[in-house]
Amino acid sequence: MKLTEEKLTRRPRKYFPEDVNINEWEKVEAVLNEALEAKIESSEELLQLMEKYDEYSTIIGQKMAQMYINMTCYADNEEYRKEFNDYYSNIIAKIQPYGFKISKKFYESPHMAELDDKEYGHMKQIIANGIELFREKNVPLSTKEVELKNRYGEIVGALTVEYEGEEYTLAQLSKYLLESDRNVREKVWRLRLDRIQKEQEKLDKLYDELLELRVQQAKNADFENYRDYKHQAMGRFSYTPEDLYQFHNAVEKVVIPFLREQTEKRRKKLGIESVRPWDTAVDLDGIILKPFENVDELVQKGIKVLHSVDPEFGINLTKMYNTGLLDLENRKGKAPGGYNYPLRELGSSFIFMNAVGLHGDMTTLLHEAGHAMHAAATKDIKISEYKGYPSEIAELASMAMEFLTMDYWNEYYPNAVDYKKGRKDQLFGALSFLPWCMVVDAFQHWIYTNPNHTAKERSDYFAQLSERFNTGVNWEGLEAARRASWMFQLHIFEVPFYYIEYGMAQLGALLVYKNYREKGHKAIDDYKNFLALGYSKPVNELYEAAGIEFSFTEEHLQSLVDFVRQELEELED
Repeated sequence: MKLTEEKLTRRPRKYFPEDVNINEWEKVEAVLNEALEAKIESSEELLQLMEKYDEYSTIIGQKMAQMYINMTCYADNEEYRKEFNDYYSNIIAKIQPYGFKISKKFYESPHMAELDDKEYGHMKQIIANGIELFREKNVPLSTKEVELKNRYGEIVGALTVEYEGEEYTLAQLSKYLLESDRNVREKVWRLRLDRIQKEQEKLDKLYDELLELRVQQAKNADFENYRDYKHQAMGRFSYTPEDLYQFHNAVEKVVIPFLREQTEKRRKKLGIESVRPWDTAVDLDGIILKPFENVDELVQKGIKVLHSVDPEFGINLTKMYNTGLLDLENRKGKAPGGYNYPLRELGSSFIFMNAVGLHGDMTTLLHEAGHAMHAAATKDIKISEYKGYPSEIAELASMAMEFLTMDYWNEYYPNAVDYKKGRKDQLFGALSFLPWCMVVDAFQHWIYTNPNHTAKERSDYFAQLSERFNTGVNWEGLEAARRASWMFQLHIFEVPFYYIEYGMAQLGALLVYKNYREKGHKAIDDYKNFLALGYSKPVNELYEAAGIEFSFTEEHLQSLVDFVRQELEELED
């Protein structure tokens, strides 16, 4: 069902009427010019200007959110896609230069120095970074980039295959990779890879177009390469690209050996000569976790789980459910993936995902609920820069929620065996995810620091990385499929460099869970304190507020591997 403005009950506004016109550029431009022409004679008036502009940005942001949600829920609807692209081109893109000028007006005001650095120092750094990077000639390039990124969802969301006389999306087909029959797993795995390979030329061409646009944006901003430009544009003030190489190396040296041990155990348990790609997801005990029968059950149990962690969390998800802010089931014509989209005017969020009845759907809901609780906790922050937290922070909120809810997964798994298995899978998954995370990140470092590569060289390099971080899986005879498998990862197409944050947050989430095991509800209190801070402090300080360390060293990773190993052994006992 289409999400309309009438369904989005707003919180009271301070500066703008309910019927403010945000659909005509002339009306929008008039408001922005008024902000630029406003006389500022004190620090209080300076903050009021920023607060007013934040409210206006929130109003427009919710309009764009509504259009994006409709476009992804119905990716096969040309009208919704056109509506989103038109609004982005005619309103959002045109706002960007004004946003830059308003930020500059704030930054150059003599009254900015009167603002307390303890409270506003981080905001000044964020604004200064935006001013430094802004180039008006990048506005049409970013507009074109948005249109191309949307095409990825359009292409992949429409892909289907026939299996056993039924038509399946690629997401729906993935559940068969859990089947005990190895022949079924192999057939389904090959069907999925064959289907993406048929689109390989089209997706390569699309990616080349995106690459060209991104490289040009970096050049326009006087950067040697897009990697360095994007690193700064994402506000990565607390670490460098070199730190990320340290992260890659630490995973290779510390995590890969542990995972190879687990792969060898898998090989022996399955009684096979070698573990192939279609053998990596099947349960070794022959258990396929089925946490729910339908999405209503998925939500109702999720509400109970969240309420057990903290009543406020359960209440928030209940409100989202009751107001139609969830679209959870997979269906043909729906965009792939999952997300939580904050609806700032509501003080709430919209959760989008593609549930097909798997354990991963349950953890996805709880993951996205973590994002939703983050949005709810920051709803009263008046400074835009502090509400727009970066991914390292956003993903810590969501991944930590997965772990904090583990003790209450018996709502989904009343059977003790299933309950134990779910916990084991979560703990093991936190580490088993890291190699793929490193591959995706290292792949993009290479792509954007070697922008003149060919499509073949790109896929060849991906295969090399896949082998570097191989956990003991045999890819013999599957080289072509291996080279194309990066095309399943929507982040590479749609949100460049937004993936390593999952690895950082995974480490952080394990530490939050470790604290929870040791300190009980004190860890929940720290987590909620962290949520409420938004982005009012740098990344490393926010991790500290959550009671954890922000580090990528081998020693740090080794301590977490040892913790997970101990937890798994206790569950086995």
